[in-house]
Amino acid sequence: MKLSISKGVHLVEPGDFEPADHWYPRALNSNLHPLVSYFLNLNNHQLVERYVRLNPHVQSKALEKVINYTPKYFKWAGTDLMHVVNSKGQKKLVVIETNSCPSGQKSMPLPEFDPESGGYYKLMNDTFKPIVDAHEETGALALIYDKNPMENVGYASAIADVFGEPVYLAEYKASDAESVKFQDGKLHIQDEKGEWVPIRAAFRYVTQHPWDRIPEKSKTLLLNPIEACLAGGRNKSAAYKAYADFNQEFKQDGLEIYVPKTFLDVSLSELASYYDQLEGSMVIKVPDSNAGQGVYTVTSQSEFDKAYQALSANPDDKYLIQELIFSNANEKFENAFYHIGTLPDTKNRSFAFDARMMVHATDKGMRPLAIYSRKSKYPLNQPLPEGLDSWEVYGTNLSVKNTDGWSYDDVRLILFDIKNFGILGLGLDELIEGFVQSCMAVYTIDQQAKKMFD
Repeated sequence: MKLSISKGVHLVEPGDFEPADHWYPRALNSNLHPLVSYFLNLNNHQLVERYVRLNPHVQSKALEKVINYTPKYFKWAGTDLMHVVNSKGQKKLVVIETNSCPSGQKSMPLPEFDPESGGYYKLMNDTFKPIVDAHEETGALALIYDKNPMENVGYASAIADVFGEPVYLAEYKASDAESVKFQDGKLHIQDEKGEWVPIRAAFRYVTQHPWDRIPEKSKTLLLNPIEACLAGGRNKSAAYKAYADFNQEFKQDGLEIYVPKTFLDVSLSELASYYDQLEGSMVIKVPDSNAGQGVYTVTSQSEFDKAYQALSANPDDKYLIQELIFSNANEKFENAFYHIGTLPDTKNRSFAFDARMMVHATDKGMRPLAIYSRKSKYPLNQPLPEGLDSWEVYGTNLSVKNTDGWSYDDVRLILFDIKNFGILGLGLDELIEGFVQSCMAVYTIDQQAKKMFD
């Protein structure tokens, strides 16, 4: 990558991709687990046939419709899933969140015989290039981002290689965006001469309140456009409304997006009543937060008071409340879910974990692109030491927001490689279930976006 050509802007050219710069070292030097590799190579016909075999109440035509769907707005997504069980021993993968700017490539070991650029290249070649080639706007290519440079420089380099032309890589933060602007709905980036270069298409990894600076109906083609965020890709309340619509629409076909019991549009003054209704345990979420910010697990009065005080700074906001996925089977909540957790280690510790399933739209339908897991800091099956709160047991996000930017607690990253995949206790059928859940989430959020913006 060349030196900066203007404030926060670099020029990336074909041939600039350096694998060591775009993967965590242990991901780059690991081997993808054979079972995961097998899963990634199953075609959509095989995935449908297996899923229906395991779920005979599901209509295969309905499932084919969902996983072969071509999204208009939401062409690339990452779904966070948790492996849970109820008191009757029924296992599920429940959807916690669907993300329109998902991280994951830096944590994905390269499949055997794959090109060095792996999923970076696959996303740009199979998803981005076809829609750019069909787009009629003129101008250069770009990537705009506000965090995660390890992956975004990699994506920009992959774009340059796929298209055979330079790519403008521009940092686009709300507080400091001197070299990036939208003018009459079209993205422009400032070059080394101080001139504003029009952009015909851009890959977007802007995660922090992107609607503050990215317009709807952008003339510059964006992957993903802001419509995907507003319809549920970056708004948890909108997403859960879409999930409910999906479950109603496909109920007769046997398809269902599994989610914890959820309550929407809860005011600050109503939080205490939900705390009582859910008998002293719940999760409070700020709908448009991400990267682990604005999420509060509550298991005691002191944790409720702490969360309430933090949220009181914005007294008119509305919140999303969910039933907590418990650390162990809970007799008070017979039908509730609890974490299956990792296999116990040599110290007999089992940790909560999630699985991030990244999917993308291709000419073969929706396809899995990358997958990894993150575990909690403190085990499920040991008493919580005094002074720690329940987030240490239930929180899995790796992002850490510092005064000087973002960092990642990658010690808790679990790769889907030969060494680590086994500790999750997941099998091929769970991977297929996770993919199907992800496709259903993408389908319904995109359908909601079409209702909102077409």
